[in-house]
Amino acid sequence: MSLSPVFEKYDSACRGETLRAQSIVECRLSDWSENKVLALSPTVTLRGAETLNGEVRYGGRLLFSVVALSPEGALVAAERGVDFSHKAACADAAPARTAQVTLTVEKAETRCEGRSLILSAIVTANIRLLSPCSLQYLAGGEGVVCNFAPVRVQKLFTCSGTVSLEEEFDTDYVADVLAHGEQLCFNRVSCSAGSLDVSGEINLGVLARREGSSEPVSFERMIPFSAEIPCDEASPGMACEAEAEITSVSLSCACDEDKGRCRILAQIEIGVRAVLSRREELQMPADAFAPGYECTLKTEELRVEEPVCSFTATERISGTAAAGGEIDFSCTLHSAALCNVQIAAAVGEGEITAEGVLSAILFYSDREGQECSMPVSLPFSFPVRCDRARAGDRAQISALCCGVTLRQKKEGEVEAEGSLKMFVTLFSQEKYSYVSEFSGKECKEQAPCAISVYLPQAGATLWEVAKCLQKTPEQVQASDPSLTFPLTGTERIVVYRKR
Repeated sequence: MSLSPVFEKYDSACRGETLRAQSIVECRLSDWSENKVLALSPTVTLRGAETLNGEVRYGGRLLFSVVALSPEGALVAAERGVDFSHKAACADAAPARTAQVTLTVEKAETRCEGRSLILSAIVTANIRLLSPCSLQYLAGGEGVVCNFAPVRVQKLFTCSGTVSLEEEFDTDYVADVLAHGEQLCFNRVSCSAGSLDVSGEINLGVLARREGSSEPVSFERMIPFSAEIPCDEASPGMACEAEAEITSVSLSCACDEDKGRCRILAQIEIGVRAVLSRREELQMPADAFAPGYECTLKTEELRVEEPVCSFTATERISGTAAAGGEIDFSCTLHSAALCNVQIAAAVGEGEITAEGVLSAILFYSDREGQECSMPVSLPFSFPVRCDRARAGDRAQISALCCGVTLRQKKEGEVEAEGSLKMFVTLFSQEKYSYVSEFSGKECKEQAPCAISVYLPQAGATLWEVAKCLQKTPEQVQASDPSLTFPLTGTERIVVYRKR
């Protein structure tokens, strides 16, 4: 019998290398060196990314919000934005590959230069490449016996879009809006025919100065949103993962002095990016041989990761917070503002452990009545029940905090409490081995006898016996239908050969 192996190809895109890059971004506030900075809040948005040979280039905009106390004791605020660009070296980068870039601010600080205040932050870029790939695998052929098994493969597609919304609401009368911060969390991400459907909530936090007082006051507003992002490749039931960032916020106030109320109009734009996964199943051989031939084969490993479920969860957290300053009972606490949460996940059997830090700026006045501030942070860790979670899986959590309160129960200690709203996505990871190359050289030696007896080991499978006997699995079962696999090790298999 001649030997003619047949190969097939499967073209797709796969998740490639991940890398991390950092850059320092600065801007200047003129004539601000005499002010005492109470709060510095940076937010960063991605403006674009491109993949070149050997590097990934990306750019963004960093917006600083500053609240300070003037030498006259008045609360003042300013915003400054700066565009930046950076590049990260990556040996696997090429124009045909797509870079997914997520920007975060690791650290922000201020320093004085003459009469100017320098605002500085470290921007971290987490980059993941999506690369086109082509799998070649053995599909059979004349004289080739293959041990086929189903292999899950996937085609990946990317899409992006923007969501614009307006929200109008009333608050107590305020003289001036000092700063604002936004947090975003999904509550649904799914695919329909031709679109990615997302919905969630934005927690808009506003720090203001009350009319007739120098004390700051903070309030928050939960704003729901939903959108359909066009995507030609989307179809119902497709697995998908998405991330979003708030790209612009505009607040305008209209005050009614007679009623003592203030109407605020918030205009918000959200950028959404997503990766969609279409799952397919191929029959690939994990092993192969050719009777009468000395075979050489090469196997490769295929790793597949895809989102298997997503859900929402809530958790109330509380405890003694780490404070960046000293207070006592002579201090008067005013507000908790510019709240934020950083969260990560670890997956175990049947549950996902969420751990991270809730942070905020505490505004208060000391015993002399001077306005002060300090950063506070509350670490947390708690389990989230998920029946589909398995050790070795990966989970991704986006979260926002709301209803944060800070108080002194014990002198010198700050008690923090708040609610977390979370959107959890669980990813499963599977590995497959398949034959990518196969060749054979005809054997010249023949079996020395017409009859031989094969003594199998306990646990031997049909494929292992067939490969050892150099017969197809069908031939082994046809010659001895009484065999039940896996074998016990007590069987005796008689092999007859034509002479």
